[in-house]
Amino acid sequence: MSYLFNLVAALLSLVGLAAVALAFMLASPLKRPPPLASIHEGAMKIDAVGSPELSRFQARDGTWLAYRLYAATNGARDRIAILAHGSSAQSVEMNTIAAALAAAGVTAVAMDVRGHGASGTRGDIAYLGQLDDDLADLLGELKKANPVERFLLIGHSSGGGFALRVAGEPLGEAFDKFVLLAPYLGYRAPTNRPAEGPGLWASPDIPRIVATLALGRFGMDWPQALPAIAFANAPVAKMDVTPVYTYRLLQNYTAPEDWKGAFGKAKGRVAVIAGAEDELMDAPAYQRELPPLGVPVTILPGVDHMGVVWRPEAIKAIVAALNG
Repeated sequence: MSYLFNLVAALLSLVGLAAVALAFMLASPLKRPPPLASIHEGAMKIDAVGSPELSRFQARDGTWLAYRLYAATNGARDRIAILAHGSSAQSVEMNTIAAALAAAGVTAVAMDVRGHGASGTRGDIAYLGQLDDDLADLLGELKKANPVERFLLIGHSSGGGFALRVAGEPLGEAFDKFVLLAPYLGYRAPTNRPAEGPGLWASPDIPRIVATLALGRFGMDWPQALPAIAFANAPVAKMDVTPVYTYRLLQNYTAPEDWKGAFGKAKGRVAVIAGAEDELMDAPAYQRELPPLGVPVTILPGVDHMGVVWRPEAIKAIVAALNG
């Protein structure tokens, strides 16, 4: 009897220690990295002149989400390209691309992805998978006015990872083509440069993320609402950016864990474009990893991470990829 009592006491002690450890991990403070000058300077070079006023549609949860509509200048209505900006950004980041597409006869829709810009609560979503639902709702809204459109999806950085996530899902069948611009393929992907020094863009709270994953195995999802990653934004940009993501936004606005499988499902419909001077992504790694999966890769000399959304040679490559 005493043996059983001691065993129960020991188990309770272990549970208590585990609970204390998880509490400390959840309480681990999120540290913001120093501003990454190249990202801010690159964002400042994006021409926002002529960007349309925000339009809005109501998602299935009742939230009004924002986007910018660039009508094809020749009046064509056979294709719509939906554009997903990079981490921490908003729809204006895609203005140069969207304007060029409109001039080339493709209607463009640049999203303020929920949790960014004028869509929802900055830095958060309500549940994992909500961004996928939002995209499906946006497609439904666009089809009301354009019932015979062909859809294309373009994403930059984390938006490129999200576009790949969509490509690997049933929702991806709604799109004829995916163009990924310097896509972030997840923290385990060989296409990332070391996240340190001049290339430190994001600082994840690893203890909090581990604790969130552990508690999620027991059906406790409330820690997913806690901040989990901070970005290296410049202080002067604080009115325009989303400096912190919760765990659930971090997990949803990125590539799937099986990113190779997602490329396989979209084979023949996906292309990757990146800059040779990208300070966050390893351009040669794209060339090593993706062509064997049937994915064409274009590397642009002299172009960095932000340059891929505004440099003239990048815009030319994007339009060519959509028409190829």
